[in-house]
Amino acid sequence: MILDNANRITRATRALETYEQSVFPGEPSLLRHDPLYAEALLTALLCDLEHYANHHGINFSSAISTGHSINTEETADQTAYEVGDQVRLTRQTGRCGTIIGWTNLTPDAQPDYLVEVPGVPFVYAESAAHLAPAPPFPPTETSLGLVTHANQAEQTYTSITAQLLSTAEPTREMLEHDRHRLLDALNSWSGISTTQLRDALTPPPRATSGSTSRPQRPKVASADTSSNVGNAIAYTPADSGNRSPSPSTAMNSAPPA
Repeated sequence: MILDNANRITRATRALETYEQSVFPGEPSLLRHDPLYAEALLTALLCDLEHYANHHGINFSSAISTGHSINTEETADQTAYEVGDQVRLTRQTGRCGTIIGWTNLTPDAQPDYLVEVPGVPFVYAESAAHLAPAPPFPPTETSLGLVTHANQAEQTYTSITAQLLSTAEPTREMLEHDRHRLLDALNSWSGISTTQLRDALTPPPRATSGSTSRPQRPKVASADTSSNVGNAIAYTPADSGNRSPSPSTAMNSAPPA
């Protein structure tokens, strides 16, 4: 189960944090902030564990092999994610995003889930083993209603930005405050900088006559996100822009078995 996997990761994190404090007593933890540091710390722990195993006559290689086999079985038994689920990408410095589909390279293979991260111009393809449930998106009050989902926040931000040029004070100032709140919420949840988010979510200049209109991405179904922003902005998942998986992947139209 996905929840069980999250519990396993939590236990492992606590073990690494305890080991880190024994190696660097009194120092602030860097475990959650630097992937290279975390890898080096894990390597050091494994090295010490091998010393422990050798000292006590334990077959370390066998223990590692058995642990890896159990991990493979646990990963295969994980419950599938669904479109609209908010997840954390464990191999991408903890970035968070929304599942928009999946792909199977072979019928018997585990699916790679296609994850859209706010402000990132492409889609990640990750197996369930490299995903974890994301923390809830921080509820964000705006003048248009309560925003409770990342895709909803992206759509609301884009819509507000498009309105600003034709909006007079004091409404304009109120909408600017809404934009700042939405950017802060997206930044804290996704791990993407506010500058990158602003650049990605600001609509392009309106097309002049004779120019080609910007293609729209398909809508993405998402649970529990369509009812909170009210009539001012009807919720649709955020515009994908030019986000696309690698050429070797393609989104399936039906969930994996």
